[in-house]
Amino acid sequence: MKNKPLIIIQSRFNSKRLHGKALYPICGLPLISFLIKRLKLNLPADYMIVLATTENEEDDILARWAAEENIHSFRGSDNNVLERYKDCLKKFPSNTIVRVTGDNPLTCPKIIEWLVSIKTSHKKDYIFCDNLPYGAGADVFDSDILLQIEKKTNLDDEREHINLHILRNIKNFKTTFPKAEKKIARPDLRITVDTIEDWLIINQLFLNDNDKQYNIPLEEVIQRMDRLNVRKSNHIP
Repeated sequence: MKNKPLIIIQSRFNSKRLHGKALYPICGLPLISFLIKRLKLNLPADYMIVLATTENEEDDILARWAAEENIHSFRGSDNNVLERYKDCLKKFPSNTIVRVTGDNPLTCPKIIEWLVSIKTSHKKDYIFCDNLPYGAGADVFDSDILLQIEKKTNLDDEREHINLHILRNIKNFKTTFPKAEKKIARPDLRITVDTIEDWLIINQLFLNDNDKQYNIPLEEVIQRMDRLNVRKSNHIP
């Protein structure tokens, strides 16, 4: 089981920026369900997907949606996300952890596969591609490194944002930041959901679209964003 990449979708109902956004509808599905379908149906069968949410009562509904989509869920700490990952890893051991955030419904499965392959072949501690549309990518960690960080840091912000300790101490880790190919190298675009405006734009991408929208390739997302003429700078980060 440890050889299976573990995708941890971190999500909670009580979002600081947009309360309840995990259940905002996209194409008739709750955002979190849209994301789970997108990953589950477009990644190899040997990937394990787990929804990691909090023990708060209001997150019961997220755990129920995970069950509806036939994936595991894990309940852990609220603001101490690093501890939540550590405890999740105890239950679902893996050598490779992929961090996906629940506000990125258009996370690209192909990018995840690409980054995991780099981690495996080059034995890296941490990998991230920073020239994608904001909200398309994911972080990939070596699980042993993540466990070491959990023991090492007591800073609140580093325990909430699990890649922050690595980025602040980058010389101490084996990292790589590969660049996406030109046709998807669009960091000027924003396809995350942090605001009402973000959510409205994501839904505009699928107007008059009768296909299974959660299968849309990232290239097509970019083309539709360009037709809408929306840029990252137009929104609140």
